[in-house]
Formats: sequence, structure tokens, C-alpha cells
Amino acid sequence: MSSWKDLYSEVKQRKMEALNKKDVVKAVEEHGKILAVEGRYEKPKKIIEHMYAAAHETIKPKQIMKYNLKDYDVVLIGCPADGVPHSAYPKIKEYVSSHGGWLITTDWAIKTMVEVIFPGYIRWNGKKTADAVVACQIMEPNHPFLDGVLTEIQQSKWQKGASKNTKKTEFRWWLETKSFPISILNPAVHVLISSQEILRKWGESPVFVYFDYGKAGGRVIHMISHTHLQKGGAKGKYASALILTNILDEKVSQKTGISKPTTPGYVSNWEQAQQPQQQYVTPSQQNNFLNPSDAVSGLTGTAQIVEVNVNSYEFSFASTCGYCGYDFGEYTGKIYMCNACKTPYHETCLNMQINEGTCKNCNKILLW
Repeated sequence: MSSWKDLYSEVKQRKMEALNKKDVVKAVEEHGKILAVEGRYEKPKKIIEHMYAAAHETIKPKQIMKYNLKDYDVVLIGCPADGVPHSAYPKIKEYVSSHGGWLITTDWAIKTMVEVIFPGYIRWNGKKTADAVVACQIMEPNHPFLDGVLTEIQQSKWQKGASKNTKKTEFRWWLETKSFPISILNPAVHVLISSQEILRKWGESPVFVYFDYGKAGGRVIHMISHTHLQKGGAKGKYASALILTNILDEKVSQKTGISKPTTPGYVSNWEQAQQPQQQYVTPSQQNNFLNPSDAVSGLTGTAQIVEVNVNSYEFSFASTCGYCGYDFGEYTGKIYMCNACKTPYHETCLNMQINEGTCKNCNKILLW
């Protein structure tokens, strides 16, 4: 990809011609407004200026006091966020809680801002990553923030330059030196993207998370590392561009009342050979648990979750997790399984799967 301008131009074109979002793109171009606050390590201007939106502006941290945040649908505050005056914190909190604004923060802002303004949801786990590029797994492919990402990154053009260690359904995310791993404190936090590689090396798997805040539709969205992902490769940059534009798409769609019909599998005439897609059950945004009557057809019975005795001859570390597809070779945490079909799960993956309500393999309702 020759430039960020070309990348975001392709994202827009794909959404209009292949992903059934022409009306949404048009609405964002007419009504969508995003304000970015740069940080010492986050330079959002290079991407924000290429987003399709009615208004996209990048400012210095101290300038935030001069801006009426409620004029913007999304506000992005970049790492480390320590340049934002503390006197602006009540203003930022009010923007989210009272005006229904959506706040995006990156990396070190989890410590300097999110933990301070919105305590009790997520926090830095105290460890610092190395300069590394890690494989990421998409946890909720049907979530609006990830609209079309899973099928788009499987196009052959993005596979050509991908690392051999990256699966077709994954992309790679760049962690700058001393990125801050994300700990989840509250079950209301949604983990949309995670990384078993970060979990193994630095103790936590979340990469991209969000939680709702206040009664006006406010939302706090946080990601490890930065939006520009210089070392993430073309596939990672493309995924990042889809995600960032999807966030603004969803906010404007809610504001304008646009209903977005989805195209199953996002079948595109740009790429005729499509891989068969696994069917997912999407949890309601208002309720993290499935009502058994709304679940997958053919769902019968329940299954108990049991902790695996790793010393048992019946268990192999070469087995693969029912949620993420990775084995347990370097994993040191607890391992659980569905007692009905014996499918094993990493502890973090099981927590994600429980949000869907059923076992990934046998579709029985999971119970402790």
C-alpha cells in the first residue's frame, strides 16, 4: 500500500462496493465528526485526515479545553495522554456519560486517563511489552466495530505479504517498546480482539476492548499500541483502518437511525473465490448472554465446565482450544473443558465463550 491516503480510499471503496455500506458511508461523509488529540507517541493526524467524515480535526493536548467535545461523535486521545490537562478530565467524563460521546484511547492512556476517569473497568497489568509484532485473533467477528474485517483480511491480496506464522483469519498488531497489556476488571467490558501471544509473554490477552458508560449511550474504546501500526504490515494496517472507520460508522448509524442490512459472508464481486465462513451467534448489545430459545438451531441440553487435570493421560498440550484454535504448549494458566464433548479452552478464552452462552463445539449451554 503506497500511502495512508490510498489505504483509506480503498477502505471506503470496499465498503461502498463490496460490504453493503454505501448509505452508511454517505451518512458519515455528511454528518460524522471525529476529533483527535495527538500524543507524544501517537500521531493520529496521518490517518484521521484521510477518514471519510464531515469533520476530522487533530489538535494538541492542551487545546482540548477550547473545544466543545459534544460537537463530535468520536474523540480519539492518543498515547500517552499525559499532555491533556487534568482540568479537562471532568469535561471528558461528561462528554461520555452525559452527552453519549465515544472516546477512543490508546496504549499508555489506559494508565494516565482511563483508570483515572473511568475506574473499575480496565487497567494496566503492570508489565511492559517488548517491541514486537504479534498475531491477533478476532473474538467477535459480527460486532459492528469489526464489520467485514474477518472476510476482508482473508482476501488473497492480504495473504501474499502476510507472515507464515499468521493464520488466514488473523492479522498482526505492532506493540511498541513498553506497550501496556490490558487487564479486565469488569465483566461489562467487551473484548473484541485478543492475542494469545501477548497472553503467553506478558500475562494478558486483550488487544481491543470497549465498555459502555453512563445512561446516554457513551462508550470508552481502548486498544493496546497505536492506531498507525507502522510495523503491522499491510494486512494489519488495513484491519486497523476498517476498525477505526467502523467505529465512526456505527456511531453515526445510531445517531441518524440508519439500519444496516448485512450481506451474509460479505460476498464480493471483487474476489470470486470465497472461503466458507463459520457461522457465529452474536450476543445482544444489551445482554451478554444468549437466551436458549434464540440460540443455534438444534441446541439441546447443558454441559458442565470442569477444570482439566493437565497431568492426566487423557489430556494433551497439543490439543487446540475450542475458542482460539491455539494449542496449550506454552500456556501456563488454567485449562477448562466442556464436560459433554471434552473440548478444552484457555481460561481467558472460556470467559469469552461463556459470553456467547454455548460450547463452540457441541453447542450445549455452558454452566459452572
